Amino acid sequence: MPKIYKTIQDFWTQDKSFTFLLITLAAYIFGIIPILTEDILSKIAFLLFYYLLLTSSLPYLLKRNQRLIILGLILFPFIFLVLELYFISLWLQVLTDIFIVLYCSLLAAIILIRTFEKGRIDNRRVQGAIIVYLLTGLIFCLVFHTIYILDSGRSFKGLMGSHRKEFLYFSFCTLTTDGYGDILPLSSIARSLSNLEALVGQLYPAVLIARLVSMEFYYKQPQQS
Repeated sequence: MPKIYKTIQDFWTQDKSFTFLLITLAAYIFGIIPILTEDILSKIAFLLFYYLLLTSSLPYLLKRNQRLIILGLILFPFIFLVLELYFISLWLQVLTDIFIVLYCSLLAAIILIRTFEKGRIDNRRVQGAIIVYLLTGLIFCLVFHTIYILDSGRSFKGLMGSHRKEFLYFSFCTLTTDGYGDILPLSSIARSLSNLEALVGQLYPAVLIARLVSMEFYYKQPQQS
């Protein structure tokens, strides 16, 4: 058992866990969420994803200070998600969304720092950049879902339901500026955040590519002593 535990621990502290996190996010966002419903199995699937997200990202977070705050951001959403399995409460959904947004924001910030730290460009940096992009769409999705609940469903038009998958679809349409127009933000705050997400979706790839290319050129040049 100690050998197995050491092997698992070594895996999560290596850069290959970026690959696992990226696969988990992509599979959940583009595969699992679109088929979710409001039944118990869908809620368990959402809980399972959050557990995988915690498992693959915990080593990066716990290397930082403020461990009690980090553990709180991890523990509370997990408890709220478990409670959602047994209770139908809008406030539970709001609290879950808020804490996951905080957690994903912290995770994105740390991964972004690691992506742009000194060194040559490798697969880890590219994967980290994509992870942050996917996390951005997920963060805005949960923010939109919270706004919808707090505004009693008046903030958006064209939704086919109140499930998080509706807002994830809208979020990535906005982030990638697809602009299908089937879902429209109505409230001022929803419109403002939609504009902000669209702006991030345009600027992030442009700034990211420019930064990574400049880093690659810099570290390919012979360094003067």
